[in-house]
Amino acid sequence: MSNIREKYTFVANKDRKWQGIGLTEKAGFYQGVVYEYGKVSIVENEEKTEASLQFDYNVLDSNSLDRKYFNDDFFQLLGDILQDLIDQQVNEENMQYVNTDD
Repeated sequence: MSNIREKYTFVANKDRKWQGIGLTEKAGFYQGVVYEYGKVSIVENEEKTEASLQFDYNVLDSNSLDRKYFNDDFFQLLGDILQDLIDQQVNEENMQYVNTDD
């Protein structure tokens, strides 16, 4: 398996004022898709022995892929990338937390 960091890059569109994540050729079928994350949360089980990462996302550019292709495989890829981004920020002590519960 290739390194997850080879599967994505940051992209920006200054005319539309957004920055997203673009999937590279290493992402295979999803190459060229650009998306952004929405709300991200960590949900623990009742015993607080396990946690799962939950997130919203918005596809900014589907690279002409039909909606039916944005399935569990796509969601798993986005989850792996998000986990990598969080790990990077924690390791670099650059994690930013924004409380949106208010």
